[in-house]
Amino acid sequence: MSSDLQNFIGLSSALTGIPADRLAPAIDQVGLPPIFLEFITPRITPDVLNALLTQYATMAADLEPPDRIAQAVLMDGAQPATTQTARAARSIMKLWLLGVWYQPYATGSYKSTDSMVVSDQAYINSWAWKIAQAHPMGYSEMFFGYWNATPPSLEDYTGVPASGQQGALS
Repeated sequence: MSSDLQNFIGLSSALTGIPADRLAPAIDQVGLPPIFLEFITPRITPDVLNALLTQYATMAADLEPPDRIAQAVLMDGAQPATTQTARAARSIMKLWLLGVWYQPYATGSYKSTDSMVVSDQAYINSWAWKIAQAHPMGYSEMFFGYWNATPPSLEDYTGVPASGQQGALS
């Protein structure tokens, strides 16, 4: 059986559409997945987290495609689900995309209005920057004058082919 971390990465991949090997590469110098999992566990409660991970693991074992897994977690028929698991899943998506945790509901000492940047690395390495082919203000690993060259394709950053998608160039 898969570990909680592996199921968290798989669930995150299904929710964001970003391949698991991009969220958690074999050689990972930053190591966001375990940081994120440890951070969210008390904030969504272990019960809600276990429900999410069990739902993912069961559907993945049944070879359900990622889009169906995401739909099962996030939707109630044609409407967005309002369950704690669905709200937690939406916050997990935002965490990966923005590096910011938006508390989905009140629990313990955490209020539903709470939000915070998890860490500087979570913010710097958030997927919104990669998807936008940009970098946070004041931080870049690029060389001086990089803006004069055509950037790599979006597929190079995300691993998701852009061909056939309206508005996406690659």
